[in-house]
Amino acid sequence: MAGNPTLQTHLCNATPPWSALLVVPRGTSASALVKTPPGFAVRTIQGKQCRTPAGLFGEFARALAFPDYFGHNWDALEECLADLEWLPAKGYILLITETQAVLPEAEEEYETLLDVLDDAGEAWSNGHTADGRCAPFHVVFVITEQDKSKRKHWELKEFASTESKTPKTKPSPKRSAKRARK
Repeated sequence: MAGNPTLQTHLCNATPPWSALLVVPRGTSASALVKTPPGFAVRTIQGKQCRTPAGLFGEFARALAFPDYFGHNWDALEECLADLEWLPAKGYILLITETQAVLPEAEEEYETLLDVLDDAGEAWSNGHTADGRCAPFHVVFVITEQDKSKRKHWELKEFASTESKTPKTKPSPKRSAKRARK
């Protein structure tokens, strides 16, 4: 496979980056643009519910039907994302809509979220999951071009909403070593 893969191709493989930014025209449904590969579980996370860490934990728990023992903290989120035994699938795609609303006033918490998502993707790709299997695990942050400027640094590989465009890769500073999770 030469060149940059399309987002659709990327989502079918257990390869990094685990999280990506999908820029869409205003009024476009992310689910209309991301076709679900056979056997994959796709869940939508509503970004407007993720303005605070507590809201984010609740929204992930709702969308992914986390078990009652979910601890509503960063470590528990990472643990549940690397488990998902209650949601059997060949692979996992999380679509985060209204991305500009995710932890808008908490850059450090946003960095922690990206670290947790990266750790989960890596765990799934290496078989370091609860059941020891390998599977694609990707998170797509969906944003309109108009709302993209609401966060200074997304630190995500950017894909265009059309297959004909070449994905944009913006150099992002290396995320600091794993932040202490609260």
